[in-house]
Amino acid sequence: MRKSIYVLLAYLMISQFSQAQTPELWGSMSLGGTYGIGGIFKINGDGTGYSLQYACAGSTNGGSIQSNFIPYSQSLFYGTSVSGGTHAKGEIFSYQTTSHTFNSLFSMDSLPGYYPRGPVCVTSTGKIYGMTNNGGINNKGVIFEYTISSNQYSKVHEFNNSDGQLPNGGMIQSSLNNKIYGMTTSGGANNLGVICSYNPQNGVFAVEHDFTFSEGVTPFGTLIQDNSGMMYGLAFGGGTGGYGVLFSFNPTNNNYTVLHHFSGTDGAAPMGQLRVYNGMLYGTTSQGGTSNKGVIFSHQLSNNSYTKLYDFDGTNGSSPFGSVIKANDGKLYGMTLNGGLNSMGVIYSYDLTSSTFTKIYDGNFTTGGLPYADLIQYSTATSINENEESDFNIYPNPSRGNIKIQNTQNSKSRDLVILNPIGQTILEYKILPGINEINIELPSGLYFYKSKESNQIAGKLIIQ
Repeated sequence: MRKSIYVLLAYLMISQFSQAQTPELWGSMSLGGTYGIGGIFKINGDGTGYSLQYACAGSTNGGSIQSNFIPYSQSLFYGTSVSGGTHAKGEIFSYQTTSHTFNSLFSMDSLPGYYPRGPVCVTSTGKIYGMTNNGGINNKGVIFEYTISSNQYSKVHEFNNSDGQLPNGGMIQSSLNNKIYGMTTSGGANNLGVICSYNPQNGVFAVEHDFTFSEGVTPFGTLIQDNSGMMYGLAFGGGTGGYGVLFSFNPTNNNYTVLHHFSGTDGAAPMGQLRVYNGMLYGTTSQGGTSNKGVIFSHQLSNNSYTKLYDFDGTNGSSPFGSVIKANDGKLYGMTLNGGLNSMGVIYSYDLTSSTFTKIYDGNFTTGGLPYADLIQYSTATSINENEESDFNIYPNPSRGNIKIQNTQNSKSRDLVILNPIGQTILEYKILPGINEINIELPSGLYFYKSKESNQIAGKLIIQ
């Protein structure tokens, strides 16, 4: 059986080689489609193959997805919507890409919290953490915990203005202390927003940073972290000119540092999440630039150098609320909320080598438009068998790329191989006896790992 699987895998690697160079991208539209309230789509990086895989139909069939998907397995990811659920106030859902099965896991309401607008964080303990923009006892939003195995939802914190309120982003788990971090758009000591944390080990909530106008205010997005555990984010306003800032945050000592003050001409009012690849930050702003329609930018961490890469002008898209991803073909991919042929947003690619922007899809009401969130690179092209016995224990998994690997063969070193979803080796690491810490810089998505000495896949690795 395993031999036949690997023969099939080898065939797929050869016959789909050219296709493997073109990434398969997944995302969500907040409007349009069969029932008018958006859905889940996939598209190839060259613009071919666009298909609305699932049309939201309201109630427990989903509605207006405005946050990023989080891959959990080869064919399963989690997300939230803002108008789905039995009360039309949002929901937590899962989606099976192979069977196109949408499963509403929890329906939001006034007291539990509602309108979740940011991505969830799925931890290695099988719990999902996120925030709602409204609801709770104080109607200021909540932090919630959802246990996958028991389908149990609970509020772990009620925002009350003094400790933050009305969060629009999502949460991430620190690779340094395992706390869950998020941001609110207002509230806190200055009523300008906070960076906050929640410790799932002891249930302690803390305000880690209060935003001030000179250092940036009103963050709408979600923090990101690099392989060292340093976090980075964007503030919508404030800073030297009031156009927003790009900042770093150290969860070890709560040190907050402005890395770049947006000037308007180089971008303004960032709404999304940064991405970090090999020491380079990438992102977008919703305004500013030559036409005041937003920009794509990069920021080199080693020398604190900011570069505007591209100006949106309306015809090629405008007002990106989400961010970009860097796919395995080396290009950046993203979406804009507005602009394009039908003023319902676009999907685009940006070639970093040639500085070439390409619009690959124009949003429309028939097949979906007005995308708020980010794309993910995802593939279900193969069925790879997993071995229950492995030379490695990897945790946390899912992770942001900073992982610990226990070499179960304590007497000797082993070679760990990371494979992409169609079985191609993309990274190799020498794993010493005992516990090793490594930093993996890969786009968000699903990967597999095995021992180099073995022909059997040992398990899956999910990068968020």
